[in-house]
Amino acid sequence: MYVYLANSVGGGFFGHYTEKFISFISKTINMKFGLSFLLILFCTVSIAQQSGKRIMRKTITEESNVILDSFENDIRNEIAAKDIAGAAYVLYHKGAVVRMKAFGESDVDSHRPMQTTDIFRLASMTKPIASLALLLLQEDGLINMNDRLEEYLPAFTNLVVLDRIDTLNGMTVLQTHPAKKPILLRHLLTHTAGFASQHNGELRSLYRSTFKDISASDLTYFAEQLASLPLNHEPGDGWIYGPSINIAAKVIEQVSGMSFQGFLEKRILGPMQMHKTRFYLDSIEANNLTSLYTLDEQGVMKVVDPGTVESRLISGPKVHYSGSGGLTSTLNDYLKFCIMLLNDGVHEGIVVAKPETIALMKTDQVPLNINADLNTQPGKLTEGFTFGYQIVRTENNSSIKPKGTISWFGATGSIFFIDPQEKVIGIYMTQMQPYSHINSRKNFSNSMLKSIMK
Repeated sequence: MYVYLANSVGGGFFGHYTEKFISFISKTINMKFGLSFLLILFCTVSIAQQSGKRIMRKTITEESNVILDSFENDIRNEIAAKDIAGAAYVLYHKGAVVRMKAFGESDVDSHRPMQTTDIFRLASMTKPIASLALLLLQEDGLINMNDRLEEYLPAFTNLVVLDRIDTLNGMTVLQTHPAKKPILLRHLLTHTAGFASQHNGELRSLYRSTFKDISASDLTYFAEQLASLPLNHEPGDGWIYGPSINIAAKVIEQVSGMSFQGFLEKRILGPMQMHKTRFYLDSIEANNLTSLYTLDEQGVMKVVDPGTVESRLISGPKVHYSGSGGLTSTLNDYLKFCIMLLNDGVHEGIVVAKPETIALMKTDQVPLNINADLNTQPGKLTEGFTFGYQIVRTENNSSIKPKGTISWFGATGSIFFIDPQEKVIGIYMTQMQPYSHINSRKNFSNSMLKSIMK
């Protein structure tokens, strides 16, 4: 039982040696020639400093194939060890698919081979699609990212913020104070609203007890329940990964007058011919649905949700259309969405969104004193968040993803990244929850980028 009590974010070789080298040049060569040489030098230094790790191959070489082959062998070894049932991936670079392959089985019991056309549960890889949907309403002039959430969903008026959690006579007592700032729509897409969350923050237990089974409830019920819970922090003052894209989905319904799934179909999925991207499936699609697995206490794979007509996606309630994690999709469909992002909102000649809208999804929207990372370490500010994606602010030791790379992942094991500058896309799909033991997943982005870097 919970009781609420309200109380009153360059250098390198060239940077080190440039000054001495310029001095040497100016003393030893003709001034006219020297100035020209220095201009060339400065351009070279600038390019070298900006490029860093970003020198890409113009074509796929034998070395590239060796790196990709090694990555694929890792997948095969994990399948043989029964760490995963199967996996599929695609690497795309500057207008062409470099590789798209599938390995293992989509369903172990029936030994159905994994195919690149199989349907995967996207989980949180749903979020970028839902985020674009909200941004389209801004493009239409119906909302603004700086609008107050309460203007569209009044339940989010008069919120309270957690101060501390106490215990009194066996009861959990939440000490709170009235929120000093309102939640803005931008806070939804950047996970800075402060909502209670199952992932991090001080209110995980309260969130889990409130939402024991959300599959049978619609977005209206979800929003009302979430609005009744305290915030972890003042809106905009921190980053807690949570359910805010579900609230964005409800705003879409409220403003557009359409169901969330209907809006996605009309504005994004339909125009892009993403016909395999849906919330729920028909029984005829069971043969393409992958089974979702976990590992039991002995490390043995067991089914969480089968890739059969018994799947909850086919036979369960079709009520909760989650913007936070409800879509299913294929490699091809998700690749279409990523390519559209690279093309500034255009899919095969069709304008899905304006370039300025897409730019918001490629630009950090979080204050620089906030690190947008589930595994934040004290003093680490290397990751930001756009309207839809995590973004690399500065290159770091944990990955070779270049600055400006956007990415995210899903709780069912899938992961992807987009490098807008070099036009690289990598998508890795598997169906294992949790996924921390999957090394091919951990190494995916580095392996893909190494294969196209000199």
